[in-house]
Amino acid sequence: MIHINLLPVRVSKKKAAGKQQLLLFALLVVVGYVGNFVWASTRASELGTLERKVKATREEIAQLDRIIGEVKNIKDQQAALREKLDTLDRLKANRTGPVKVLDALATLTPKRLWLTKMEEKGNTIAFTGSASTIDDVSEFMTALKGNRHFTTVELTKTAAVSQPQKKLEYVDFILSATVTYAPSAAPAAPGAGAPAAPGAPAAPAAAKGR
Repeated sequence: MIHINLLPVRVSKKKAAGKQQLLLFALLVVVGYVGNFVWASTRASELGTLERKVKATREEIAQLDRIIGEVKNIKDQQAALREKLDTLDRLKANRTGPVKVLDALATLTPKRLWLTKMEEKGNTIAFTGSASTIDDVSEFMTALKGNRHFTTVELTKTAAVSQPQKKLEYVDFILSATVTYAPSAAPAAPGAGAPAAPGAPAAPAAAKGR
């Protein structure tokens, strides 16, 4: 009977299988290395892109901060200039306002009404005077209310005065008004007249106030 020794064949097959496994392992190592290299390169590229974007964003923010600072400086300069103009306007009003108010009073004062005293406290002027009748006082108040320099016109006191020896009868009065030397609003509509009070046609011999 013939016997065949198969041991060398088996050994040869095992060696071939071992070589294949080594080649496969080496191939896996190479593929893993290449994959890691590609992944690392991609991440590095993405990181570089993000860093460039962050840098560009920071530059834009810095530029915006500079623009905001310039705008703030411009606004501060405008506010300072506006304040100077307002101060100049107030100085101009304080210089010309009283003249205009006195000129208005010369026009508004009725012929049979005399102002004997004007006292200013703050923005309020107290007028003291005399008139032939209470109607003249009412006419004066209406004229003040219709003028743009005067508001809040109020009658404080009226008193009928009689001097039989001189055959004089007249009305003393005190009224107040808020004065504005540089008015910006339109003239107010004339208000109602003052309350009626006894009076007489004659007037005292006094100089008419302006």
